[in-house]
Amino acid sequence: MKNQKVNFIASVREDRINDIEDIAKSLEGLGCTIDNILTLSGVITGSTSPGTSFTNLKIDGIKNIEPDRHIKTSDK
Repeated sequence: MKNQKVNFIASVREDRINDIEDIAKSLEGLGCTIDNILTLSGVITGSTSPGTSFTNLKIDGIKNIEPDRHIKTSDK
């Protein structure tokens, strides 16, 4: 079985949006893979190892970071 990655969405604090590239590089330094950097909305998406604590990923400049959850809609 392959190592599954856990996808995440991180919101950057408004006062640090100009530093979003540096914040993404810091997350990479913690072992994360960065998929998208959405500068205008202040969002970084990426993935990390399953055992990684999201508390440890809430570095300076991150307002909120949480697992990306897929939501299924019901078929009617």
